[in-house]
Amino acid sequence: MTALRSATAVAAAVLVAAPAAGSAEAAPAGSPDTKTVTYKGHVFQVPAAWPVVDLAVDPQACVRFDQHAVYLGHPGEQQVCPPRLIGRTEALLVEPATAAAPDREGSNPVAHTILANDGVVAVTGTYDTDQPLVRRIITGAGLTPESAHQPAPAPAAPRTAVAPRSTIAAAPPSDLAMAAPAAASASIPASATNYTGKGFDACTAPSGATMNAWMTSSPYRAVGIYIGGAKRACAQPNLTASWVQQQQAGGWAFMPLYVGVQASKIASPATEGANAADDAVSQAQALGFGPGTILYYDMEAYVAQYSGNVLGFLTAWTNELHALGYNSGVYSSSSSGMKDLATNAGNSAYTMPDAVLSANWNGQEDTNDPAIPAGYWSNHQRAHQYASPKDPETWGGFTIGIDQDYLDIQLTGAPPSQSSGFFLGVRQSSGNWPGFSPLAGGAGVFRGAEAAVAGLPGGSSQELGIGLDGQLYHGVRAANGGWSGFAALPGIGTPTMAARRAGIAGLPDGSSQVLAIGNDGNVYHQTRFANGSWSGFAALPGIGTATMAAGDVAIAGLPDGSSQVLAIGNDGNVYHQTRFANGSWSGFAALPGVNSPRMAAGRVAITGLPDGSSQVLAIGNDGNVYHQTRFANGSWSGFAALPGNGVPTMAARTVGIAGLPDGSSQVAVVGGDGNVYHETRFGNGNWSGFGAVQGPYGASTFPAQRAAIAGLPDGSSQLVVTRS
Repeated sequence: MTALRSATAVAAAVLVAAPAAGSAEAAPAGSPDTKTVTYKGHVFQVPAAWPVVDLAVDPQACVRFDQHAVYLGHPGEQQVCPPRLIGRTEALLVEPATAAAPDREGSNPVAHTILANDGVVAVTGTYDTDQPLVRRIITGAGLTPESAHQPAPAPAAPRTAVAPRSTIAAAPPSDLAMAAPAAASASIPASATNYTGKGFDACTAPSGATMNAWMTSSPYRAVGIYIGGAKRACAQPNLTASWVQQQQAGGWAFMPLYVGVQASKIASPATEGANAADDAVSQAQALGFGPGTILYYDMEAYVAQYSGNVLGFLTAWTNELHALGYNSGVYSSSSSGMKDLATNAGNSAYTMPDAVLSANWNGQEDTNDPAIPAGYWSNHQRAHQYASPKDPETWGGFTIGIDQDYLDIQLTGAPPSQSSGFFLGVRQSSGNWPGFSPLAGGAGVFRGAEAAVAGLPGGSSQELGIGLDGQLYHGVRAANGGWSGFAALPGIGTPTMAARRAGIAGLPDGSSQVLAIGNDGNVYHQTRFANGSWSGFAALPGIGTATMAAGDVAIAGLPDGSSQVLAIGNDGNVYHQTRFANGSWSGFAALPGVNSPRMAAGRVAITGLPDGSSQVLAIGNDGNVYHQTRFANGSWSGFAALPGNGVPTMAARTVGIAGLPDGSSQVAVVGGDGNVYHETRFGNGNWSGFGAVQGPYGASTFPAQRAAIAGLPDGSSQLVVTRS
């Protein structure tokens, strides 16, 4: 059969005034700028210029979200859609709730969709720049849009090791951040996105009957499917998890494509790229595609002025996919996207995708591309969209408008997990943990061994990280969540500061106090003033010595502008001193231990509270966590062991503690088993008990090297974790 429709059918499907079979009507409303469309008892006031397409009259009509329209009824299996459609504008699909296969995106600001369903009708609204218009139309019809959420992909399955597969000089893949629907089980093997041979892509997923006929009669064995994105133009009534399973069982390979924001509209490359990847993984998981799958970003041709934003966006896309265990692919034109990727393949500022799909309509059924040197993406990592025929193709009696592709894709598994990646999680004042997102460095996620974090009065936080290069880096997270990225701190007469450990504390005037143990083993201090300038590092004196040799340091700010400093001396004992608000120092003095004149320890942490007291943690030389209070008058409670989970002591590798405005403290430790645990010390001195902290993307535990925590004025706390 042919899927092509006639002009007569199109005309019959577009309603201008008269009702169709009592199911829909389009008639002038009170305003000359709007008209009324009624469907199953719901009245929609839509712009008068919008055509209304009755899918019961023409079930083969292409439901296109790249043009203003109202579509009534359920899209047919044999939609006739041209290839090469891209874009999304204000449009509505209104269908019976019983027939609807709701768009998996739901009300999704990343994908520009609004979904509503009252059990009678289901509405999918799309938008470009006028989201309020679509929302008004839906709510005006008595429907309640689903809540909008940020993308949150379901947990990724355990990753598999990957064999070397590229000679390309790419930056290391990273572990880079709408209630997403529950993910289907990963029923589709990652190998289903591998294939060598001819394929095609179409705007909407063809029917099962079409796919069966083409498998039998056509030369194609791979199909490109558009799984989501803010610029996905065509509705996808056939694209379900069962459809994917059926096609995979029938012998088809897949090119999952995500078509989101395009070059000229990218405003925040890192954020938008990561959000797109999160949403793409949500959509892929809902279809049954698990870790190891290649997900391709469709970045259409663009002019050179947007190259920087595109490369930053695609870096974030790749980093975030790698963090979730997925392989990254990029589709773009040979003359723009492919050219930019190849030109910057050796640039450590950018992370390269694992596979590329080049659009170069030269008619050659191969993977050669003049923009890509032969040695790049050379290990079965290329595909080529070689033609975009003007006329649809017919095989086995079924016709589809397609683009033609040739694939040589054979990736061997999921990308390797990124140890040492920095993740930031926020514990809300309510006690909820929304989850973790990666902290970006110069090339993808920042990676290192040591972390420290401090909260500031305005709601911002400042992070320190010691990178894998052994240098000290600093970054600022704004109160609105914006991230500055990490920048290297200068040393004493050197452009960078080599460091082993670091600590940071915020003060009421907006300044922060920074400590670092340099490569020489001595403690150094400097101030970051509220205006963002720095005092420069200077060595702290020890006890009767010009410098203080130490193995660990910690610092906390107090309401009077003073700071409390802890250091583990080179004798293995804990020392304390005060930096007064005027900048003078008390000098170090040893702290007593439990029934001993000295407290031997391996790690320390300290935080200040609103009453002027401080809370201190230390990991003793027995490997257990100890706590004590320094009262506002300068006296001490003495160290006592903290209980663990059902055991009298809590074994730990690192400790962190943060004070909150209500007088409570938040404790984060990396336990003896290598996972992150948290507990609260309430203002009355009681303890909640330790509980495991969930890892990124829904993991039940968070294996880590280091956990640092800071309190903020709104009662929330920020936890920076160095992943192990």
